[in-house]
Amino acid sequence: MRKRDIVLVIGGVSFVLLIVFLSLLLGEHLQPQTCGCPHVVSNNFIYIFILLAVFFVGSLLYYLFSLKVDAQENIINKNIEVLYAILDSDEKKALDLIIRNKGEMGQSGLSKIFGKIKSHRIIKKLINKKIIDVEKSGRINKIKLKKELQRELIK
Repeated sequence: MRKRDIVLVIGGVSFVLLIVFLSLLLGEHLQPQTCGCPHVVSNNFIYIFILLAVFFVGSLLYYLFSLKVDAQENIINKNIEVLYAILDSDEKKALDLIIRNKGEMGQSGLSKIFGKIKSHRIIKKLINKKIIDVEKSGRINKIKLKKELQRELIK
């Protein structure tokens, strides 16, 4: 059971209890009074009523916000699927390797797997598709995932 479902159950239970306490409160006020003194509602009864109302509203808000977050995560996952769909198999392998290295690695790491020429071609394709950047520092080329992709792909 997911956290959102648990909060929804807590909200439902608090709503039912809120209705029960409200009916008890109104039931006591609508009965004819036998004595001439005003009927005093217990403070504990009011505190429980307020607490249940807070639980209900809080769980409802949490549930609604979690729906919005889930919708955004679904959009991100679909965008990642589209990104992988436009890549060929070698580019996917290279991108997976970069992601496993936290979005940053040397070009020599790719050259060990694919060979120098093939890794150079893969890197050029990924640069043209605006997926990675190459940062030259001396004789070493550092491959970095674009910051926008880095936030979404590296978890």
